[in-house]
Amino acid sequence: METTSCAVGIAFRAALLLAGATQTAELAVLDGIDASNNISHSSLLIETVRSTIRRRTDSPAVFDGINLLPPELRRLLGLNPTFRDCFVLRILVQLPPEVCAELLKISITECEAALCGALNQFPLLPPLLKAADDAEG
Repeated sequence: METTSCAVGIAFRAALLLAGATQTAELAVLDGIDASNNISHSSLLIETVRSTIRRRTDSPAVFDGINLLPPELRRLLGLNPTFRDCFVLRILVQLPPEVCAELLKISITECEAALCGALNQFPLLPPLLKAADDAEG
């Protein structure tokens, strides 16, 4: 059984990968906690993802959380949002296709096509810089 801190950590990392912004991820986790009837991993994660997607549309795309990500995952922020969403939810978070499609408000076919697109584009993306660290150095 996962601990509450583990569930919160997983929800935050998923929100950070979806939004790229630390404040959006933090607020989404708080929304997820508020919306969850219990603090189980799955309910917290689902509610956090819902909030992240909702909040992301209301805020500009500022990737201030890039330095919190390992270099291998930074490149995800170079994918278009639908491709990134499907990759994060299906591959990294391991949600079933029907849950992923419902959260993203797209069909399962569109979700699977976006995932295929992400898997095809991901290896071709250039590495993203470490943002602030590289700009200063």
